[in-house]
Amino acid sequence: MITRLFPAAIQALQPSCYLPLKRISLVLFALFCSFIHSATALAQERPKIGVVLGGGGAKGAAHIGVLRALEEMHIPVDYIAGTSMGAYVGGLYATGMSANEIESFLETIDWNNGYKDRVERSDRRVRDKQKEDRFQIGTDVGFDFWQLKVPKGFVQGQNMAKILRETSGNIAAKESFDLLPIPFRAMATDIENLTSVELKSGDLARAMQASMSIPAILPPLELGEQLLVDGGITNNLPVSVVKAMGADIVIVVDISNDFKGRDELKSYFAVMDQLTDFMIRKNTEHQLSLLTDSDVLIKPDVLGISTTDVTKMPEASQHGYDATMALAPQLASLGNSRDFQTYIDKKQRLRRQLERVDDVHVDRIELVNDSYYSDQVLLNRLNLQEGQELNTEQLEAGISSLYALDRFERIDYHLIQEGGQNVVQVDVREKSWGPNYIDLRFALEDDFDNVTKYSLGIGFNVTGLSESGAEWRTELEFGSDKRASTELYLPFVDEQEWFGLLGAEYSVERRNVPLSFISPELPDERFIDPVNYNRLTLDASVGWQPQLWQELNLGYRYISGTTEFVNFPESGRQKRQSLQGYTRFNYDTLDDIAMPTQGNLLMLELAVSRDDLEFDGNGSSKDVSTSIDLVWKGAYTIDRHTFVGKGEYGRIDSDSQFPLDPKELGGFLNLSGAPKDIIAAKNKIFTAAIYRYRIMDNDFGLFKSPVYIGGSAEWGGVYNSTKLSLSEIPTYFAGSIFTGISTPAGPLIFAYGKTERNYSSFYVQFGGSF
Repeated sequence: MITRLFPAAIQALQPSCYLPLKRISLVLFALFCSFIHSATALAQERPKIGVVLGGGGAKGAAHIGVLRALEEMHIPVDYIAGTSMGAYVGGLYATGMSANEIESFLETIDWNNGYKDRVERSDRRVRDKQKEDRFQIGTDVGFDFWQLKVPKGFVQGQNMAKILRETSGNIAAKESFDLLPIPFRAMATDIENLTSVELKSGDLARAMQASMSIPAILPPLELGEQLLVDGGITNNLPVSVVKAMGADIVIVVDISNDFKGRDELKSYFAVMDQLTDFMIRKNTEHQLSLLTDSDVLIKPDVLGISTTDVTKMPEASQHGYDATMALAPQLASLGNSRDFQTYIDKKQRLRRQLERVDDVHVDRIELVNDSYYSDQVLLNRLNLQEGQELNTEQLEAGISSLYALDRFERIDYHLIQEGGQNVVQVDVREKSWGPNYIDLRFALEDDFDNVTKYSLGIGFNVTGLSESGAEWRTELEFGSDKRASTELYLPFVDEQEWFGLLGAEYSVERRNVPLSFISPELPDERFIDPVNYNRLTLDASVGWQPQLWQELNLGYRYISGTTEFVNFPESGRQKRQSLQGYTRFNYDTLDDIAMPTQGNLLMLELAVSRDDLEFDGNGSSKDVSTSIDLVWKGAYTIDRHTFVGKGEYGRIDSDSQFPLDPKELGGFLNLSGAPKDIIAAKNKIFTAAIYRYRIMDNDFGLFKSPVYIGGSAEWGGVYNSTKLSLSEIPTYFAGSIFTGISTPAGPLIFAYGKTERNYSSFYVQFGGSF
């Protein structure tokens, strides 16, 4: 090889040439310099290779298979750019990850969870859970005076941002994405003027998310002065961008499909795919026209995979691999084992040099607060300490704790260098469609015999009344029962650990009660009578909330009301006035109140009441009573099997023969088969074991509606005398079988129940509880 490269120099060294020593030295020096120059020139002769990864949702997993095949063929990637899912895969690859590392995420990431932002019930505040359990239709509609406001997207991308941060390694913001192990570009669209935007610096995870923000599903992502959405609208296949970066040869991965025919447009997702393909087709064709004979176009066969079918991502990856290997003869000239190892070594060295949140000492936490909360409230909820090392797990836990207040549109963070310090900047943005919100209620319960109840309701929650988070909630309900309530929530300190509640409620309720409280047994016949209850309740309490799922209240109630038997008006009305002091403890981690799969609920209330009773034409009486109420419910799930236990105990110590607030049994999962509240007395004991089997997942990505079948075994009774032993209490066994579906608007349940003494009922229930 040296003879071929330097023939003149070799000829000068032939034995027939006798040169002075000085001249020989000069020739050797010239030979050395010429060799170095030629070797460098040879190294530079390797063409720079750029890879372009197009958008396409779940089909974009094909890009991973393409990259895996390129690695096996020892083809280096010098530049990479992508759009939407292509920006995600390309961004990860640009950080130095291998295709196998990226592919491992397909098996561990719940992509559907990225399109859900609603705070899980188990993570919410106790008072928010109680509101949500009754007003189960969370519209997420806001209002300001008489103007209704809605979110900019179906979801806000909070969970998706978490996925992107964690999978990309949570690296620090970059002045240029050219500083990554592989220079990278992500494509987005400025929604204001529908122009293509090339993202080449800043926070990598945010750049990837901007490129993936599908309009109407996710809101525009604000970067600088621009509102950015999915880049596929304007440049789904950024060939021109990679060429401008310096690529000599471009490998393009196009996962767009041909348009579907009429027979294929049979679902919402098929129509969405068609619309997506139509939007990107024109700009894709323009970019493909820029390819030259030296470029390579790869089109994986992903026709049977929709943009939303994340379950087929491993299949898409394999299609990408197969399509690339099919072009191995065309790609063979681009591979070189020696050069590839040098390329890998350099890439890994640069990867180790990337600054990550997990690797740095955090000097300062900086808030960008766009909410009505004070900075101190946010910092207390984040619970992050300056001047120490913080890892991704701690940061994400702090963000989740703050987001659980459910008053924010987005909470983001990123690592920046400022004045020689490592600063974690936390961006907190209040819901732009707030600060006031509307919730709805619809509930139906029918046993096709004795009881039919329905309820329609609307709730108004006014937030932002103080920097510590004061709120005012008003609820209205109509139907078989009527109810109006209002409550003011007043945190005392920035930690929101201590708070006050002031409330008022007026209700008109019709209940079926037994004709006698003296012998509270299941009658051989259904002797029950409708009774109208009118009640006004005023409530004031102080609360302590050590955790979002724990609450202790100490309060005082005033109750004024009347009770009237509908079928026996001659018996007159019973009027009451009660003053109650109470303490109540709530512990609630259930993930769903009606169909839980995990968690526990425990409620304990102790009360002392002074009651003044007046009977129309029959005198009056006074009484002092004490009461205890204990409720427990727990759920545990193994695979598709869910086991639920529940227990209730209630007791009233009173001289009165007729309890003002009796303990009742009867109804579905409350002595199934018996009419609702058919037996009542001063005291109650009840327990139930419930089993559910999930027969269908119905995972639609944005929400789930699982279908269950199940059954229950129940036991319990009511009684008046506390001197009775357990064996002397009139108790009954009951059971049920049921099927149900959990919908976004609440559970829909069909059931059959049977109790001793030949009581049985069919049930249909929907929505909230009564």
